[in-house]
Amino acid sequence: MQDKIKRARKAIAEQEPRVIKCPYCHHNSIVVFGDTRGHVQTKCKVCGKETVFDVLEMRRVRRLQAYYSALIGENRENH
Repeated sequence: MQDKIKRARKAIAEQEPRVIKCPYCHHNSIVVFGDTRGHVQTKCKVCGKETVFDVLEMRRVRRLQAYYSALIGENRENH
């Protein structure tokens, strides 16, 4: 089991961790890495509500938010 844990830590050493916040209280809920796929379920330590996250969908949402933020920034600079 220790060998599996060591291999897992080595596999994520080069990856950027991403924190997903609880949609109810906005507390840091779970940390995911770039190779995380599918759905994860977690219970918030603060509000106690359980949430299922689609990690791939959250990645798409984040990319869209960055895209729109960049567009808004460009529009503000041009005015």
